Amino acid sequence: MMNKFLKISVWVLTIAAIACLWYFTHKEHVGHPLKGVELTLLRETEHGFIDKDVEYQKIMAICDTARNKDIMRIPLDSVRNYIKSIPWAIYTDANITLDEVLVVNIAECQPIMRVYNKEGRAVYIDNEGRIYPTSSNYTLHLLLGSGNLNFKALKNKSASIYDEEYSKSDLPKIYKVMKSILNNSYSNCCVKQVYFDGKNYELVMNNVDMKVILGNDNDVDEKLMNMKYFFEQMQGSPELKNYCKINFNFENQVVCTKNKTKK
Repeated sequence: MMNKFLKISVWVLTIAAIACLWYFTHKEHVGHPLKGVELTLLRETEHGFIDKDVEYQKIMAICDTARNKDIMRIPLDSVRNYIKSIPWAIYTDANITLDEVLVVNIAECQPIMRVYNKEGRAVYIDNEGRIYPTSSNYTLHLLLGSGNLNFKALKNKSASIYDEEYSKSDLPKIYKVMKSILNNSYSNCCVKQVYFDGKNYELVMNNVDMKVILGNDNDVDEKLMNMKYFFEQMQGSPELKNYCKINFNFENQVVCTKNKTKK
């Protein structure tokens, strides 16, 4: 019975000591003004969609350290809500350390393609199907998609091809085709643009000056392998110059259309 009493007493005293330590530490912490803001922007390239200096100034304006002398008055939730609203941010975090410093982390998106709708407005899409708006201050040189595509462009926000607003548009289909192109080692190097005419996909190549028809969005991976095999077999052949169009939309065959002979 005595041992049980001692254990309970030790447990109570330990909790009380921790509570006291937290109280005095917290009191000391919140009684000071914010000493500064440390903003870390994570991305693979030096330049990008997010301007670190601009975001730093906006965060400082939200904190308003000229008036908010007490660290308890720093609107941390406002800072968090703001950085979450940055359309090109895929991860954000903000916390005040025990050293009275606001530490902010922002990770920027990494798009893999740029797609234009039929009105000529573009969006970026990343590997996970997340959609981002374009920026007048920064342009990425990626695989392009265009043509008779119906989807709504974004402004000051991000979205996903799986959202209800986009899942029934033309964006998921061309995303699937373009992702297959990027995942194929040959087409990733040779294809610079994908055009959709409302029925079939046409590829604009880096290495040949002719129409390359991929067809519909069925069996894209197989068609790309056929395309790779065809062009590798025809590499250096003068006969290739006689064709104006190569069609890979047919099963187990490649249909080549010759140039019209001038009389």
